[in-house]
Amino acid sequence: TMGERADRGLLEDLQRRATGMAERFEPQDVANVLWALATMGEMTDRVQEAMERRATETAGRFDPQGVSNVLWSLAKMGERADRGLMEAMQRRATATAEEFDPQGVSNLFWALATMGEMADKGLLEAMQ
Repeated sequence: TMGERADRGLLEDLQRRATGMAERFEPQDVANVLWALATMGEMTDRVQEAMERRATETAGRFDPQGVSNVLWSLAKMGERADRGLMEAMQRRATATAEEFDPQGVSNLFWALATMGEMADKGLLEAMQ
């Protein structure tokens, strides 16, 4: 039911499964997994690493909501994205800047600030 915490064993099994099939995930799959786990406050290092790796590999196909959700999720969990992922997500955000809605812009910059990351010059210019 809503408001109840999921069974820990089930969460661990689901995270193992997501880790094992991460190489087949599309960008929205990655963003959805990270968002769900961050919302529940449950994320293993292994699933985080697998999702970050896949997000970096597929960064050029993320839509603006996916970019902001990936970074929001990591920031919500108190994590810092690895350098490769951060650069890839900022490049993608720059390339799709005109498609971001206000919520996406807000989430993107909140995540960057929360992780102690500076938006690169290209991203700042694109978002103006």
